[in-house]
Amino acid sequence: MPLRKLSFAKAGTTAGIFTSTDVVTNQSSFGRIWVYLISGVLSWGGIHTSLAEELSARPSTADNMEQEVQLVEDSLQSSNQASNPHTARWRIYTDMGRDLFSQGRLDEAEKYFVRALEEAKKGFGDRDPHVASSCNNLAELYRMRKEYAKAEPLFLESVQRLEQALGPMHESVAFALHNLAGTYLQQHNYELARTCYERSLKIKERKLGPNHPEYANTMFHLAEVLRLQGNNVDAEHLIRDSLRILEEGGVGHSQQAVRRMSRLAEILVHSGKLQEAEILQRKILHILEMLQGPESLSTITAVDNLATTLQALRKLDEAEELFLRCLQVRQKALSSTHILVGSTLFKLAVVTTQQADEMVADKSRSVEEARMAYERAEDMLRQAIRIAEQRWEEALGGVAAADQAASAMLGTDVSLGPKALNTLIPPLLALVRSLNALGIVVMHLADLAGSPVAAKERTQEAERVLRHCLTLLDKPPGIAQDLVEVPELQREYVSCLHHLAALLVRTKDQGSSENNKSAEEQAARLLSRAEGIEASHAARIQANLSN
Repeated sequence: MPLRKLSFAKAGTTAGIFTSTDVVTNQSSFGRIWVYLISGVLSWGGIHTSLAEELSARPSTADNMEQEVQLVEDSLQSSNQASNPHTARWRIYTDMGRDLFSQGRLDEAEKYFVRALEEAKKGFGDRDPHVASSCNNLAELYRMRKEYAKAEPLFLESVQRLEQALGPMHESVAFALHNLAGTYLQQHNYELARTCYERSLKIKERKLGPNHPEYANTMFHLAEVLRLQGNNVDAEHLIRDSLRILEEGGVGHSQQAVRRMSRLAEILVHSGKLQEAEILQRKILHILEMLQGPESLSTITAVDNLATTLQALRKLDEAEELFLRCLQVRQKALSSTHILVGSTLFKLAVVTTQQADEMVADKSRSVEEARMAYERAEDMLRQAIRIAEQRWEEALGGVAAADQAASAMLGTDVSLGPKALNTLIPPLLALVRSLNALGIVVMHLADLAGSPVAAKERTQEAERVLRHCLTLLDKPPGIAQDLVEVPELQREYVSCLHHLAALLVRTKDQGSSENNKSAEEQAARLLSRAEGIEASHAARIQANLSN
């Protein structure tokens, strides 16, 4: 199996003192206690902590939960657990905290989880596993609030207590390790996340078996770490194995399986295996249409992904049909100015541009037919630009207001944090992509113009559009330099530089260059700037790989 290629942390080493999140399903009485103590949202399988969107909780049926609770109660009755006022209060505080947590009332839940931890130590004793479960509850709450500095030591304490009470190879330790790994993954600490997942996987393989769904779950999360580290080969093998386990367990068409298939399809696309990705994406779409209906937003995301792959395979007519489907549903389900509507308009415009390019190359097609296709693409891009500009202005205003408030409090300038960057990047990227694409389309329309005057007007318009695109990325108003250094934005910047340079070379005899400088000189400077950015980007990638 591919797992044998990986280097697992040895049990009992310091590297293994980290955590996880999944239902303990073995026959250990204490393993089942945790399901009872932290049932529902806070169970050891209720929340998979590591991935924000793609990886979500493993669903559990009501029947399964009832059976687990019954087994827990049997094990509690047969064990000589402490029973005193502290344990009674611990139970009340834990239940209260759990209920508040499930309602999203995290501040109130925190108070009860803190009290529950205190009562667990007093009632059960410092080394009792109930203390570990209370540590995990509180840590999970902090993780949900992204307070990782508070969550991490509690997850670590939970693992350490379990190792002391149950031994380093107990399955409960494996589930705890999975939790901490997710916390590290959310902080982009991939090496520690990998170490935790690998040790968790090794324990689960030994205690639960290599075909257990919980083993497959940690396998999938480990694959995510490897993918983020650039190891798509091992990530692909791990996801395939995790899917095989789900299929053999009869849940190959579940939401959980769909999420894993979606990640596998993404890796296949990235690896250039487009035909296989297409087959898998059609399967995903079929499952989602059955599970959620043809117009659910999840289904439409699958339609979008398939259309993008078909576009890369030059199956443009079907890609266009699918993007139109996305546009119709998103305009209906979301606002007409939603950023996803703008994104869909952009993608549809690019496909239409590619279709027009094919018409130009096909001598049997009329020039007028191609011109009309370019004009349709132009119209869609202008709509996408209006949406992106609106979203960009809103994002810029919100971040600027927060920045001014922070500067007033601190008495100094503040740099953009991750939250601000995440707010600004999507609309700015959508805007510059649409402007860049519009510049290309207008250049094509200049080539097909009916007169020299019309051609010159179109060429000048294309130059204005491309320069505006560069201006946005050269000096975003009031925005720190760290925004324009985002790789996706830099790639778009380089692309726009190349397009403008090509345009200037083509129009050197039309007098459209600025400040009476030769078009060739301007183009050379643009290309030199592009080469410098590309070299710097390549050096950073190499440095990251070396590290």
